[in-house]
Amino acid sequence: MAKASFILSLIAGILVLINGLLFAAMSAVFAFVPLLAAVGVAMTIVGLIFGILILVGAWLMQKPKNLTVGSILVLVFSLISLSIGGGFIIGTILGVIGGALGLAKK
Repeated sequence: MAKASFILSLIAGILVLINGLLFAAMSAVFAFVPLLAAVGVAMTIVGLIFGILILVGAWLMQKPKNLTVGSILVLVFSLISLSIGGGFIIGTILGVIGGALGLAKK
């Protein structure tokens, strides 16, 4: 079960990272509007931070003594990532399932 939680959390983190990079592309397209460009840059930074923290949580889930911490990290930041699109929503769903599986293992 820990393996499934790791894989789901890993996919969720990658999707949130891709979603954050999509904001970077959108802010480059709308660079002629300063407000939209600034919002796009902020959303990019937030998306990349959330994606990295989900990946760190997934990595922590590999070690049995850090399973609970990693699961909570994945669960919390997957839910918070909904503010930037949640990895096309499927990233949030996979992150919640992966975090819950990790907590159920403990």
